[in-house]
Amino acid sequence: MAVRQFIDDSIIGRGEPEDLSKKQKLTTSSWQVASIPDNATPRERGSYIGMTRNKRANTALNYYKPGMRDEMHCHPGSEHIFMVFQGELTIRGINEGEEIKLKPGEYVHINAGHYYQLANETDEPTVLYQVATVPVKPTPVERRSFRRAGDKKADDLLPEHRLV
Repeated sequence: MAVRQFIDDSIIGRGEPEDLSKKQKLTTSSWQVASIPDNATPRERGSYIGMTRNKRANTALNYYKPGMRDEMHCHPGSEHIFMVFQGELTIRGINEGEEIKLKPGEYVHINAGHYYQLANETDEPTVLYQVATVPVKPTPVERRSFRRAGDKKADDLLPEHRLV
């Protein structure tokens, strides 16, 4: 099976795309089957554990050790869905009312280009199941950090760069 680039591979500087078939129980031309419990293990660095990738969407796990959090960021061309599999997740945005704690079985769907921060503010690990769409067309940036964005909001991007 050909290994395709996953949008987050380049975003976080992971280098060459990983061969995800080693993490899958079954890989065919139509299916990629993976187990959350078999792959939900802490990493030395970071939280991202790639699971599947195809032309329009990719899946991953995010393993957050106690106290671990992302920076406030957005993905201008990619929608993200995070479902809590284990533990508790605090998610924050930059707009009023955008903060919530999610428990197992609850999820959030984040529109492309909208800022968010994921955090495990508990003493136990948090495991998230993630689905990310692949941009339909290239975007000027794939990930934008809030601290580098200044006062810019996703809605301030030029219309031709927005895929909402």
